[in-house]
Amino acid sequence: MALSARGQQILGVLAAVVVGVVLLLAGLDRKDFRCDRAAGSCTHAAGLIGFERTKEIPLDAIADHRFDSHDSRAGRRGVTVLLDPSGRELPVGLADEATARAHYDALHAFFQGERASVAVTTGPSWWLVALGVLVLVGGPWIVRPSGPARVAAPVDAPRRRGASTPVIALVVGVLVLVGMSASILMSRTQGSLALRCTQRCDIGGGSCMPGSEMVLTLAPGEHEVRVFNPDDPANPIVHRVGVVRGQVTHFECAR
Repeated sequence: MALSARGQQILGVLAAVVVGVVLLLAGLDRKDFRCDRAAGSCTHAAGLIGFERTKEIPLDAIADHRFDSHDSRAGRRGVTVLLDPSGRELPVGLADEATARAHYDALHAFFQGERASVAVTTGPSWWLVALGVLVLVGGPWIVRPSGPARVAAPVDAPRRRGASTPVIALVVGVLVLVGMSASILMSRTQGSLALRCTQRCDIGGGSCMPGSEMVLTLAPGEHEVRVFNPDDPANPIVHRVGVVRGQVTHFECAR
């Protein structure tokens, strides 16, 4: 059944609201990492502006640091990875490679005792915020009747069955916009784990068989990967693999 012009407009406005909210949430996300030698600690705040989650980290809990880089859909990216004595990782300053390298140099100088304090902030992305506001404000005009109103068809005129071309185009456009927005949000809130399997390994409820590869989208943090142990099949080899937000972590499932 074809939608009326009013129905098309309402559907377009709803789609614009969804897309606009997703873009706003992605744009307002930020991370702030600060260290002060006199205080003997660092603070790490992450989340939406005004709703950040803050964690205090003693300086002696940071055992080492390194710079990592990787390819992404947005180009070459870099990040400073902080490690605690147990090997747990905390990514700081994820950005394009040049900016991330500058963040690393500042943090490295601090940990080498060359600076009394350091601050690394990433986000918010104001262009995403502006785009989200534009979509929200312009929502009522995304889909609207244009031109003179159509003359009502005679009562005895045959009715066409099925969705009209404008409705199909509208639905496809809405799905594309929602998909793009979801992709932007996922890339900023989730990480990826790429598994290359020479032995069977299990993670969560899935398995990667020998000779295959798979990529999983996971929440940032450590995830348990169980690798098949041919010497003791009942007791797999357990690895803790860290997934970093916005990055692809590569892991080979092998003995």
